[in-house]
Amino acid sequence: MVLMSELSQQFMALLIQLSVALLAIIASAISHYRILQYLTKFIVRLRNGARGLIVLFCGIAASQLLAALWFTFAFKVSIAIDLGNLKGGSLNQFIELFYFSLINLTTLGLGQIEATSHLRFLAGIEAMTGFLLVSCSASVLIKYMKH
Repeated sequence: MVLMSELSQQFMALLIQLSVALLAIIASAISHYRILQYLTKFIVRLRNGARGLIVLFCGIAASQLLAALWFTFAFKVSIAIDLGNLKGGSLNQFIELFYFSLINLTTLGLGQIEATSHLRFLAGIEAMTGFLLVSCSASVLIKYMKH
């Protein structure tokens, strides 16, 4: 009976973590889409060239940073509701979370800071989201460079 209770608690924690992750994914996708949408309209007025490419690169970088920030908040919420923590860091918690988020979003996973418990699930979802966002950004860059 104790085992069933433990499994039930773990399953609930996983569902909560999934909900937090879903909010971060939605926020990242919407902000990334809106920024790319704005950038494509803005660079049309620049009439192609290096300036447009620089604006596009900077805008995509800002969009990626914003996505990492959304996931930083998701990590912060997850830690606050005791779904896991980070180990291996020594800086301010926000800086550690943001750094960890950037590493996950770019799918590098360098490993200086490591997620524990259900936070590992969120880290994996962030890596998947980062891959999708980079793919969307690459398609916009390729389209721009073809014209």
